[in-house]
Amino acid sequence: MDFNMKKLASDAGIFFTRAVQFTEEKFGQAEKTELDAQFENLLARADSTKNWTEKILRQTEVLLQPNPSARVEEFLYEKLDRKVPSRVTNGELLAQYMAEAASELGPTTPYGEPVPTAR
Repeated sequence: MDFNMKKLASDAGIFFTRAVQFTEEKFGQAEKTELDAQFENLLARADSTKNWTEKILRQTEVLLQPNPSARVEEFLYEKLDRKVPSRVTNGELLAQYMAEAASELGPTTPYGEPVPTAR
């Protein structure tokens, strides 16, 4: 195991100076570091992409592992000859999330390219 003390000290120093800068910016003791518009746009797109990816991932997990109580409820409605209440299915909800992600992120992104052809 190679333990480099100089690199550890350097990394700790960088972390400490960034923490001090962040704290001073939050408390108003220092001017906030101005970021250019293109970088802020990239940050916003990255956050949006992260949020949509997490939503789509969670809904995909729900689709692959359906709720057993919902299946039992549907089974009971069928056995009692009653109408099953209409609700959005897991697949429809996943498709809706994918379409919303495509419209928000744009047609040039990996999210936006395949969705219009699937509609």
